[in-house]
Amino acid sequence: MKKLIILFFTASLLWNCAATAPVQTAPLSPRDAFLADSLNIPQEKLAELKARPLYTFAPAEIDLYLRWLFHAEPDLRKRVEHLGRKNLGQPYQIYLLGEFPFEYYDDEPLVSLSKSDCVVFSEHTYAMALAHDWKSFVTWLQRIRYKDGEIGLQTRNHYTEYDWDRNNSWLVTDITANLAGENVRYDTSAYDKNRFFSRWGLMTNHAPDTLIWDYIPYEYVPQILDSLQTGDFVNIVRGYPNGVWVGHVGLIIRTPGGKVNFLHSTTPNVIEQDILSYPFPNPKEFNAEREAWNQSIIEKNKSIAAHNEKLKTGGLRKLWSKPKRPLAPKPIFYGFRFLRLNEDPIQDLREIYGEEALQLRIPIPLHPSQMFLKMGNTPGIVPDSLESDSLQTDIE
Repeated sequence: MKKLIILFFTASLLWNCAATAPVQTAPLSPRDAFLADSLNIPQEKLAELKARPLYTFAPAEIDLYLRWLFHAEPDLRKRVEHLGRKNLGQPYQIYLLGEFPFEYYDDEPLVSLSKSDCVVFSEHTYAMALAHDWKSFVTWLQRIRYKDGEIGLQTRNHYTEYDWDRNNSWLVTDITANLAGENVRYDTSAYDKNRFFSRWGLMTNHAPDTLIWDYIPYEYVPQILDSLQTGDFVNIVRGYPNGVWVGHVGLIIRTPGGKVNFLHSTTPNVIEQDILSYPFPNPKEFNAEREAWNQSIIEKNKSIAAHNEKLKTGGLRKLWSKPKRPLAPKPIFYGFRFLRLNEDPIQDLREIYGEEALQLRIPIPLHPSQMFLKMGNTPGIVPDSLESDSLQTDIE
């Protein structure tokens, strides 16, 4: 009984200490205090938010913080830097993109604040930098993530070089060839979106297409570092001798001392590193390790193929042995693509797509009675009865 009382007292003491722990705050400048009062944001709340990582914010706190930041920092690039760095340490989780509750094919949520993958991190940072509150953040995110700003699995910018970079030409401009000059490399990629969407059981009718695109081999990047600017969009090019693709993305940050860093979401969390150190420990060692692995699995895969062939005619052998899956080669790191953050994306959006581009159609979420569809049902074409109406919201 005595031990029980001691345990209860200790637990109560720890609970009270935790409950009364002081909230960490950051000092407010006179201008911050003035803006907080002008925007009807409690000063103590703003001081608290300035001290906390962005990935701990609730949507209502994002709303307050973006209202303050939009007025506190007029420079778009500096807002990108501020928001990106404020998410340093955000936990990484791959495949966070989804359309739920607007569609049920990919039931990941449309917005993820506590975790990110490389695309989510970059898109959220850009969208928040353009926004002045929560509603405008979600609206900008919709415009960045989807072709013509229309939420849907089929309109999402799945392929970076084919979809994202081209559909967001109002936001970023490809400067790769201009930077690389005679050192630029070109690749031709083929895209079969019907096969891609079949993963979700969708029957689509997209015409196969190809794209000729460029990149800078990593060994030439030191020559163009002085031309990179904070907020530029980075595409990491990976692949094999018979074809490459963009397999990772992030943002450029220039330090006051002139160092060029790569800010990105990677396992286990968001980090900022010298761009010339990507990938760790350095490109040559990274590729050497991968090439050694790829060479080592050639003989192993021959043995696996022989094993699987024996099973086809092995009679009773099938009872205690199963086919083995071949070992996959690891992609090699080839280089970078760089896209310049435009000076006035809103004006560029207006000029490219017209005034109507500033009004986005946001579908109404699925009715609660229809949300069971996200729970393990075989995906298929959305029946007419599930298609939702939409409403319009101004992007500015």
